[in-house]
Amino acid sequence: MDKKELNQRLYDMFKEMLLVLEKSKQGFLAESEELLTESETRLTGILTSNLPFTEEVVRKISKDELDKKYLSLLPHLQLMAATVRNLLDQEKKKIASGVLLTEKAVNEIRELLALMQAQFQDATDYILTRNPRLKSSIRGEMEKLFKTVEQYATEHEVRLITGLCMAQASFLYLAIVDCIKRVSRELTNFTEAL
Repeated sequence: MDKKELNQRLYDMFKEMLLVLEKSKQGFLAESEELLTESETRLTGILTSNLPFTEEVVRKISKDELDKKYLSLLPHLQLMAATVRNLLDQEKKKIASGVLLTEKAVNEIRELLALMQAQFQDATDYILTRNPRLKSSIRGEMEKLFKTVEQYATEHEVRLITGLCMAQASFLYLAIVDCIKRVSRELTNFTEAL
């Protein structure tokens, strides 16, 4: 494996993840378990298609620098994938429970998902270009997302106190928002390790 092949493999993974995230957003907004299941199936496909390659690298007795680099990125990739799967699970729970979120809460999640997707697109481009501005932008996007989450958390508390948000809806809202934050953090960690 050379550097170009590794970058292409990572780029292809991330392009597929962008499709997973878009389907996930569509499924959440349309309250469609079918779209969320399609997203989950696509995520599983990404993981299973890359497993033989990963296992081959892990089994190598003598690892070159690129093998070591890939293995150092693996925990970030695994945590991102696990968190995206958790996001899908939380979105499915929300639909299955029949719990309604306020229009404001749905709009907040929509905005956070869009911020995360923009960050993911920049990370995808960064894999091939290694543009330092993109790298800086990815960190900035995470910081913007975290700041937005803090603002929304304060507004959420007001909705909870005033009775506009019920406890079960609050739990689902917070779980989804937390998953978005965690994906953003791991994405930033990945690009910084790259």
